[in-house]
Amino acid sequence: MNDKNKVFFDSNILVYTIDSNFPDKQVVSSKIIKDSIKNNTGFISTQCLQEFYNVSTKKLNCSKEYAKTFVEGFSNSFEIQQINTQLILSAIDISIKYQFSFWDSLIISSAISCDCSILYSEDLSNGQVIEGIKIVNPFM
Repeated sequence: MNDKNKVFFDSNILVYTIDSNFPDKQVVSSKIIKDSIKNNTGFISTQCLQEFYNVSTKKLNCSKEYAKTFVEGFSNSFEIQQINTQLILSAIDISIKYQFSFWDSLIISSAISCDCSILYSEDLSNGQVIEGIKIVNPFM
């Protein structure tokens, strides 16, 4: 990892890379992901991989094999944070303190554990700083 800002991707950013229903978001998400791969600054969690697979096969009707190729590609391109009990307990604390959903809090907890400075997400308030992590909605 180099000295550039570490970034964490919420699963929705990953999904937009294959969602042709939103071509503008597809272009933006693909660019920021490619940039993070090039700069070796990107992180995701096992939760993100699971959510990506679920959304791509259920909502986008991708084949399971096609979705799997992307899960493998993301796994090879990013540092992966394994979800564990400590992250779950931290997520519960974040959920209580900030009144976020548990799942959003688990993404935040994972980004914190990876020492990221930016969390790319469409689901949280753009510009908000939570426990030192800046939320960035790349589509705004």
